[in-house]
Amino acid sequence: MALIAFDGLSVPLEEIQDNPARFATRLERAKKTPGFAVCCCRPSTSEKPLRLVVRRYGALFHLARWPEEGYLHDRSSCTFFADKGPLEESPGRAHDAIRNTPEGLNAKLDISLSVRTVAAVTRSVSNEPTRSNSRRSAPLLGFLQRIWMDSGLNQWSGGQQRNWGTCNAQILALLVEGKMNGKPIQDVLHVMRRYEEAAQATLKAELDGFLSRIQTTKASTERGVVIAEIKAIEPSKYGYVVKIRQTFETFYASTQLIEKAATSFRHAWAMMGKSDARIVAVLVLERTKDRNLRAIDLALQLCNSSFIPCDSGYEFAMANRLVEERRRFDKPMRLVDGDVMLPDFRLTDTAPATAIEVYGMESNDAYLARKATKQTLYAQRGEPCIEWVPPVPLSSVALPSAT
Repeated sequence: MALIAFDGLSVPLEEIQDNPARFATRLERAKKTPGFAVCCCRPSTSEKPLRLVVRRYGALFHLARWPEEGYLHDRSSCTFFADKGPLEESPGRAHDAIRNTPEGLNAKLDISLSVRTVAAVTRSVSNEPTRSNSRRSAPLLGFLQRIWMDSGLNQWSGGQQRNWGTCNAQILALLVEGKMNGKPIQDVLHVMRRYEEAAQATLKAELDGFLSRIQTTKASTERGVVIAEIKAIEPSKYGYVVKIRQTFETFYASTQLIEKAATSFRHAWAMMGKSDARIVAVLVLERTKDRNLRAIDLALQLCNSSFIPCDSGYEFAMANRLVEERRRFDKPMRLVDGDVMLPDFRLTDTAPATAIEVYGMESNDAYLARKATKQTLYAQRGEPCIEWVPPVPLSSVALPSAT
């Protein structure tokens, strides 16, 4: 992993991401003068340094690629690399639900963060007619997948492992001073920090400060959104309790919500509790009349051991193999209906890149038709593709050598 230079220091990026509080003062100085940090993944000069944006989120600072300069970083080893072109920053159009701006992410979700009454605890659905020129809204899973993609967490550069500290840092570098449903994103969204025993009091104070903004009064309900890694979802006397890995805080949830989640996110639900699986959640929280915290909506994303998103248990196995073998690859994210022809994974350490397809559902006619269409497209384009059709053992799949 590349060294990062700022305020007279040269520090591995991983150390900055895992210990943001330790470097807050020096990063704040670098943000003021010269106005950036420097990535050392490639040689640069004082006249033309490989700049990184220093972004504040709360009391801490995080690093992001300089706009339109991602392609200058080292493709094989640097987290900040991005192919040159319009997708590097994926800004989006004015009516898109999620778009990147110079101030940070601007998102409109199909949830209500403020309601004037507390009569209903379920997510409200607007009855207003849809207008073609009105701004779209994103579901929770779409939001989670978009920030995973835009922060580069769907890419793997061939390292050994990625922990939650890296995820937190890259997500916050994307969010910064953006907005969610018109509100400052730092007021309504909290991304859990990596748990550290030595920083337990600080982490608890940060979370408590955010949760204190979630209030229910006779006049209104103010909700909040939390992104965290799920530890367990367990039955309780009145429904379920949601436990997350980065804190001892627990959240209640209704039986109806959890049963819906088990069906809607069945691949993630099936891997819950497995030691090498990571289940990332985005939760919408509000307070009950007894001042307990209750999840009124949530989305679950299955990830492999290094937080690469996966759409099935078979993809999970393939992603773990690719990480173990130190391959460089990415996971294309299916964000719109037209993305169904994207490969499951793409090896980026071969020339040209090699698609990986993990096929299943061999008894489903519609699935088989889509599979045949994909195979035809690969043949027509001359694109190399590796296929795995379970229950054939994964070990039998021969991957091309890295070039």
